[in-house]
Amino acid sequence: MSLFTIGNSGIQAARIGMNATAMNIANVNTPGYSRQRAEQSSIGPMGNQRLFSGSGVAVDGIRRMADQFRTEQVWRGTTEQSYYAQGQSYLGALEKMIGSDATGLGDGLDNLFKALSGATEKPENQAMRQDLLTEAKSLAMRFNNLQKFMQRQRSDIQQQQQDIAGNINSLTGNIAQYNQKISETEAAGGDTSVLRDQRDELVKSLSEKVDIRINQNDKGEYQITLPSGQPLVSGKDVGTISIVPDASGELNMSISFGGTAFNADLASGGQLGALHDYEINTLAATEASVNGMAEALATAFNDQLAKGFDLNGDAGKPLFVFDLSNPDGMLQVGDIAWDELAFSSDPLAQGNNENLLALIKIKTETYAIPGVGNSSLDNASASLISTIGIQSRQNQTELSAATSLLQETIAQRDSYSAVDYDEEYVNLTSYTQAYQANMKVIATGDQIFSDLLALF
Repeated sequence: MSLFTIGNSGIQAARIGMNATAMNIANVNTPGYSRQRAEQSSIGPMGNQRLFSGSGVAVDGIRRMADQFRTEQVWRGTTEQSYYAQGQSYLGALEKMIGSDATGLGDGLDNLFKALSGATEKPENQAMRQDLLTEAKSLAMRFNNLQKFMQRQRSDIQQQQQDIAGNINSLTGNIAQYNQKISETEAAGGDTSVLRDQRDELVKSLSEKVDIRINQNDKGEYQITLPSGQPLVSGKDVGTISIVPDASGELNMSISFGGTAFNADLASGGQLGALHDYEINTLAATEASVNGMAEALATAFNDQLAKGFDLNGDAGKPLFVFDLSNPDGMLQVGDIAWDELAFSSDPLAQGNNENLLALIKIKTETYAIPGVGNSSLDNASASLISTIGIQSRQNQTELSAATSLLQETIAQRDSYSAVDYDEEYVNLTSYTQAYQANMKVIATGDQIFSDLLALF
């Protein structure tokens, strides 16, 4: 009977091995799938029979070919890559807006002062004066468009932060459910390979949103926290992230876990951290510089025009109106006609251009610009473009490095866990041959038994 027992155990082992191989081949394109392998061992002889070789083979279990260290490397690489990619989506758009010939401030300032210079020969000429008003309106539009663009970016950032917080809460809730399923399945002696793969994919998605730290307890459950220690998941318990504005309108993040609220820093890595860092470190500084340039321009022009006289001999009227709260834009050209431009320093001399020359000198005067320091308007514009450009190039370099590192960590994970067609084909062939050979063993045993019965 040992021949039948050994052959039958071999058939069962080959069948389980073929099932594991079929599972691998079927899931070759499943994201995050870890290949499975049947682990088997020989069964020794029963009793003390001297010439009894053993009792066959046993399948000890189905092993999930996953390396936790390599998997966590992928998660960390995903966080880094997502951080720089998210930041670049906003930084690149700002760089394009502020550095474009059509929308940038530098060309608008040049055109305004060119119009002023063109009017020096005939300061009373209507066409020259109309040209100046046109360029002033064009420059004001550039300032306003840039202001609206940055306000829209800020609004988009805050909306995206809220969306990401909702996604995080959904992911952590699902991870907690998988924790419970895995714990219950393992307690009942079931296989959790697929459940663990699916949970790891959720963790990978979570790592895109925010930087996280993972610990696994003896039940196979994940405990997930932020780098500063605030809990997101502990077994089947889950925290809820809230992002709400304070009295000043600044967004703050808190986590409610087990009836306790924890304050958390929005500078938390991943997409969520990238949005916060861009808004605080780049967008706010750029906004302050642009607003400061607009205010300095308006103040300088209006103060100088007030010292001159128009074609009617009247005191100069302001050219610009600066108001940050104006819904139509912070910089507007006032209600001023072409003949009311105060180019003259003498109310009785229409062709006098002394105040006009003083207006041209505004181009080279220095002003205290937030984020730039004491600088001319031209230099402030160039400095702004340079600063954003440098930040964008640095971020692109970091993004390229992070992308390469992520690809490398994925390749390392896949070299151990991913399905290889060639390897699975060899396994399938081996298990098929083993199945057929063990069937032959049983057939041989059956023939021997039949021959033995025929002797009687």
